[in-house]
Amino acid sequence: MRSPTLQYFYLEKPMTLLILITFISVILWIGKGDFYTKGEPREASVAVSMLEKKQWILPEAYADEIAYKPPLTHWLMAVFSLPRGEVTPFASRLPSALAFVGLIIVSLLFFGKNLKFQDSFLAALILLTSFELHRAAMTSRVDMLLTFLIVWALTRLFRWEERKKLKGFPVWAVAILGLAALTKGPVGIVLPLLVFGVYLLFLKYNTWKIAGKLIPVALASLLLPLIWYFLAYQVGGKAFLDIVWAENFGRFLGSENLSIHYDLGHREAWWYNFLTLAAGFIPWTILLLISLFGLNYSKKIPGVKSLWNAFIHQDKIKLFSAIAAIVIIVFYCIPLSKRSVYLMPAYPFISIFVAQYVLYLRENKTKTTSIFGIFISIIACVVSLIVLLTVIFPVIDPVSFVSLFVKKQRILDEIAYTWQSFQGFSMLPVLLLLVLLYSIFVFFIHLGKKNYLKVLYSTIGVYLALNLVLDGIFLPAYKDGISVKPYAQSLEERYPVKENNLFVTNDLFKFGSNMYGMNFYMHNRFKNFEKEQPSEGLFLIGKDAFEKVSQYFGKDYQFTLLEEYKNKARDGERVLLLFDFKLR
Repeated sequence: MRSPTLQYFYLEKPMTLLILITFISVILWIGKGDFYTKGEPREASVAVSMLEKKQWILPEAYADEIAYKPPLTHWLMAVFSLPRGEVTPFASRLPSALAFVGLIIVSLLFFGKNLKFQDSFLAALILLTSFELHRAAMTSRVDMLLTFLIVWALTRLFRWEERKKLKGFPVWAVAILGLAALTKGPVGIVLPLLVFGVYLLFLKYNTWKIAGKLIPVALASLLLPLIWYFLAYQVGGKAFLDIVWAENFGRFLGSENLSIHYDLGHREAWWYNFLTLAAGFIPWTILLLISLFGLNYSKKIPGVKSLWNAFIHQDKIKLFSAIAAIVIIVFYCIPLSKRSVYLMPAYPFISIFVAQYVLYLRENKTKTTSIFGIFISIIACVVSLIVLLTVIFPVIDPVSFVSLFVKKQRILDEIAYTWQSFQGFSMLPVLLLLVLLYSIFVFFIHLGKKNYLKVLYSTIGVYLALNLVLDGIFLPAYKDGISVKPYAQSLEERYPVKENNLFVTNDLFKFGSNMYGMNFYMHNRFKNFEKEQPSEGLFLIGKDAFEKVSQYFGKDYQFTLLEEYKNKARDGERVLLLFDFKLR
């Protein structure tokens, strides 16, 4: 085994290369495109409250709504926003992008110091290109930072056992676990220690020794988040405790066990997690599916005992990775609420096995990796043609063309909004198209020479270039095309919108769906109509929800419709109504 110093220098250049690729494929594009869903502006509005209202402990982000999550991600958003003095999409997405870089580095170092370089480098590339991680890296959410901190903590705990046999105290791991809890609550401590505890059981540590080692780690990790929870309780009182209970325990127990009305959302069956894993590992899921047609099914399948022996006698790092992946997936099968991003901490530990299987295919089933590369390249060629004929030389109307195959009006509308948001000719689509075409050319050169390792890596190059085209050309146009930002700006220009006269309902009262994007682009001005019950002002609400509001408040208030807006974004209801109101 290489010495620690040699190991570091052996990985330094690949790590630098991966950081550069990550920067080009992710960080360059996070500032392009407005918010277009509810999730991103909901988190970004918390940072707005921190900057503008100096609410650093427990911000109120939407009509007096208390922030759902602990504040580490929002603190970072606010800090990154200080140079410009305002929260922007770039600043609010930067914590996720940097956490993604950190995840790639930690994974490469963790596997690279214990396994073959080719395995660990390919595993890092698999992480870099996996759909779920790539998407999360470019969004203003807490999940990517949580993933990075959980994985980093797990690697530090592994080193604690590997090098010191649990002697001493893992100060670094404790600090990282505390930060994870400050990102999304106790799960940042519970899940890594659960994984590590199960791993220690497989290493045949005494149960009492495991408890004696992990309980002090858990208690020490709680110190930092408990300080924040105490301060937040001083600000929010019982309302804060209700949100904490709902977010951290209600998702496991169910809404019927909550002391407040709280919509957990995302209710799915346990098998939903496996569907999201398959989708999240695209494009590699495609390669795994192709490989199924080339396997030799005539071989005798090993028995359960043989598989179990092979499992428990793996290298320690592979055993740890397998246990981590299984425990994380099983853990998130328990709660009623399920989302694809919950499983992201399992991705690095799954990726090492995917990498080894891909390298096995490259050695023994070369046609499989070649077919996979050809498939990705064909998709890239189609996308290149679309860019050429609809963006660079717009000779085809994409809406008319797609309408030949798709009849759903919402899809056609979104395509129309996307193409309307393009601002004439620019060099960026030309440059990105050239990069994509060059990557396709390189792939077919290596395919012709039958250098199958280069075929594999050039396939990854084609897919990375394809992401550049999607992230640099189409996705920003799509975001801008359906964003509520233009409508929010027009309301401020055409109506006397002030700090205290624009009211909405809050969805905790089930009058409608919250409009977090509108709130963000109107500078966090929304006030809570139910709570304040004002005498007059402006009232913004979804068309369907207004029926409930009129039944509930119609006797006391007179609502005069000012305008109706067809909402293009996934933010609130499909149709928004603006009213002028006053007490009867």
